[in-house]
Amino acid sequence: MPDRALPGAPAAAPPAAPDVAGGRIDCANVYKWFPGGIVLEDVSLTVEAGQFVCIVGPSGCGKTTLLRMMAGLAEVDHGQVSIGGTPVNGPDRRVAVVFQHFGLFPWKTVQHNVALPLRLAKTPRAEADSRVADAIRTVGLTGHERKYPAQLSGGMKQRAGLARALATAPDVLLMDEPFAAVDAQVREVLQEDLLALRDRLRQTIVFITHSIDEAITLGDRIIVMGTRPGHIVRDVLVPIEQPRTIAQVRRHPAYTDLREEIWQQLRQSAAEQAGEPVEQAGDA
Repeated sequence: MPDRALPGAPAAAPPAAPDVAGGRIDCANVYKWFPGGIVLEDVSLTVEAGQFVCIVGPSGCGKTTLLRMMAGLAEVDHGQVSIGGTPVNGPDRRVAVVFQHFGLFPWKTVQHNVALPLRLAKTPRAEADSRVADAIRTVGLTGHERKYPAQLSGGMKQRAGLARALATAPDVLLMDEPFAAVDAQVREVLQEDLLALRDRLRQTIVFITHSIDEAITLGDRIIVMGTRPGHIVRDVLVPIEQPRTIAQVRRHPAYTDLREEIWQQLRQSAAEQAGEPVEQAGDA
């Protein structure tokens, strides 16, 4: 049962809590050009400290590009992105990123993969070892520290990637479709794990997904982006109280209408991109 979470374990304290005040994200009139044209156009967005925001939108609308600019991995061509009031000009230790394809080094064990950013930051050995152990325990990988990525299931690999991010005690956690590469059952387990971790750690989280269900399950807000050039077409508050479980979300009276609202917006964007007429909800 390697993909089961360990939510009830008598764990030690989780990784150090983030500086919540430093976790606010501000994107002001952001533009991004690539050789083929404009990718993002006049994107303005504020994510409050401690908030969980999901971004959905059609493929190619610039979701990942926006996330990379928040992480300091891509330059802003016009406008500004700030974290905790400080303009982003490159990678920042307050910000951690979890990618879709795990990003684990195959020749390193789980423990050494999780420890890597702390080693690069020259964190004192005793402190690094403690933070790595706490992060591994937090994501339910205790007992798997000496395994290599090839010995792990997809869900365990993604937990290892999340542990590596948590070990740095970031104010901001940026997640780019982190559960897309695992099967549906494991994906739901990881969603439940993330809900529990979010409630404990209170980082600011920006989470990209193509799944409307996943966005409603996880997010305090859902940002809906339109087709290229990418722009924000809706900013939806999720009226489902925290803490949550997947079952509670599915049973909530707001769930069905919210899902349909977001689906219709995405469907309209896709039809406009294809140059097709858009039927309104209820049309034949």
